[in-house]
Amino acid sequence: MAALYRLLAAQLQREIREHRWGAGQRLPSVRQFAHQHNVSVTTAIQCYRTLESEGLITARPQSGFYVRDTTHAEAGAELQDFTAAPGVVTNIAEIEQVQRAAATPGSAPFGISLLSPQLIPLTELQRSLHRATLKLGERLVHYAPPQGDKALREALAQHFATDGLALPARDLLITNGCMDAICLALQLTTEPGDVVALPSPCFSGLLQLIESLDRRLLEIPLHRSGIRMQALEAAMANPEVKACVVTANHHNPLGFSLSVNDKQRIAAWAAEYRCPVIEDDVFGECGFDLNRSLPIKHWDRDGWVFWCSAFSKALVPAYRIGWCAPGRYLLSAVQRWRAQAVSVNLPLQVALADFVNTGHYRRHLQRLRLALAEQLTAYRRTLKNVMPAETAISRPDGGFVLWLTLAESFDGMALFEAAAARNISIVPGQVFSSLGRYRNCIRINCGWPLERRLKRNLQVLGEIASELSR
Repeated sequence: MAALYRLLAAQLQREIREHRWGAGQRLPSVRQFAHQHNVSVTTAIQCYRTLESEGLITARPQSGFYVRDTTHAEAGAELQDFTAAPGVVTNIAEIEQVQRAAATPGSAPFGISLLSPQLIPLTELQRSLHRATLKLGERLVHYAPPQGDKALREALAQHFATDGLALPARDLLITNGCMDAICLALQLTTEPGDVVALPSPCFSGLLQLIESLDRRLLEIPLHRSGIRMQALEAAMANPEVKACVVTANHHNPLGFSLSVNDKQRIAAWAAEYRCPVIEDDVFGECGFDLNRSLPIKHWDRDGWVFWCSAFSKALVPAYRIGWCAPGRYLLSAVQRWRAQAVSVNLPLQVALADFVNTGHYRRHLQRLRLALAEQLTAYRRTLKNVMPAETAISRPDGGFVLWLTLAESFDGMALFEAAAARNISIVPGQVFSSLGRYRNCIRINCGWPLERRLKRNLQVLGEIASELSR
């Protein structure tokens, strides 16, 4: 199966990083591995060779493959710990400047985290939309039910169940994308002036949303492969913090996923401290693993996790169809949604229900995960060759963005401005924090296949970065 070895490699890579395989431990033989995963010996060898090239395992003559000590392996620069006080978001102008540059027609698409149209099954989507219009008949001109079309909620519930996430259709609310779901969650769990905890660095759109709702922000430090859990628990236990927004799978911009243990702890803390967790899982379907990583919501027993996601990253952003599982806030969520949005586009809901039910969505995800695993590898390899030697590059387990950390004195905003003058769009690190942190970092979108033109754009970006480093 073409490129299946990359998914197997990503799965094993994650197991190594989660210390399920210890340094020096011998891996199954090639034949054992092939038998365990029902693949050919050739695929098993390709998987091991991929991990060997990544520096995670090593081959010993006449002995087999062993896990290397990756304690100091390159996996992106470690983030500095910090302690912050609640405050307001003050860098909205910078965020908007970056967003305008990313929307410039014809610019190299490294700024906005979007997939290339080449990766989206447009023909199948069009057919689903055509079938939806025929099926709806006169309902084509009607509003959808406030909670969302039942067929879509049932299709999603079945899709989630296949991945091990039990969420009945009655517990879901359809929204206009993931951000509207998060906005709704913040409106229901907090009031103007309240403090919201948010791990940092974070998606700049969340900073804009918190500022627009007149909430205060408490940034929680991350490390390169997760959340500093002691700081998060302290925030959730603090009565001043009314909610926290967390991404557990394929974090934007760092790309990590939390361990099962950390997800369980967050769900438990939400109930213990009665602190709502708003889970942003919009990249949840975009992992490189064979199986979808379960969200924190899977371990939510008391309804304190408000799970939010959408089709926006894994399929089609223009449709603006998302969903949430509000937990204990379901009734008030439906009531508020009815009041402020009335409903969500009915033909698109019915079309996506058809797309899921016909199996096209799951087949698309299988192809997409293969493509993203290959693309991120290609982007990392190219960036490692063209950027200044001291640049550290993240090693995500999903999603399609890379986080680059340059020398401490480097000015990411200067690189952004110089690149924009060459019609190359990137995102400087400082817009991922309200505190002016990460000024020596940038984020690169890798959602487009690395064709010759884009590879040349990255070479130009590296040349500019080298000039600015002198």
